[in-house]
Amino acid sequence: MSLETTIASLVTASNNLTAAVNGKVGSINSTMAGALAQFNEWRNLKDVEGDPDALGTIRRNIFQGHVYGTGGVWSTASLGGFVTTDLGGSENVYIHFKVPVNVNLNSEMFWFNIKGYSYGTAKIIDETLVGYCYQPTRSLRNVSTFGNMAPAIYVDPNGNVVLRVLVPNIYYTTIRIDTMRVGNGRLFALGDLTPKLSLSETVVFS
Repeated sequence: MSLETTIASLVTASNNLTAAVNGKVGSINSTMAGALAQFNEWRNLKDVEGDPDALGTIRRNIFQGHVYGTGGVWSTASLGGFVTTDLGGSENVYIHFKVPVNVNLNSEMFWFNIKGYSYGTAKIIDETLVGYCYQPTRSLRNVSTFGNMAPAIYVDPNGNVVLRVLVPNIYYTTIRIDTMRVGNGRLFALGDLTPKLSLSETVVFS
């Protein structure tokens, strides 16, 4: 066998091996994507209390997070679903949560319960916020809130429905959020809420 033939055979063998490996990588990626989808489905269902398709069903822990502080003399750091934010101080901090409903697009009722402990404020956090995002009039209807942290619901300039609580001193504040399927609303899922820390009463979400 000539040198050229040997080299050609090695190149062919190398190409065949590369093709085989690439085929396996694609299969592995597909298997991992399927496993991730199954895990996410399990994660979303494991905290459900009741029939996921029934009214009154609760899903626990769709959001969890901790804020060490937002600046000033307190450390600026966050854990869980919060993004570390430096506001220059940790007093009178609003926590805003964008709900995935928009008055320009959706007509859905909603129920959220925010629980936790604000060490800096020395108070229990137990806020309940309900309402109806109503597309025909592009407004919120029959809103009601209850709690220690001035809970409120508003619509930002882009039509997003936003939940809000005011933490007098956010130093070492930990929260979690549960949701219930009510009226014509959906059962919201893990990752549906988008948080933002601010010193302003209202913020704008994209």
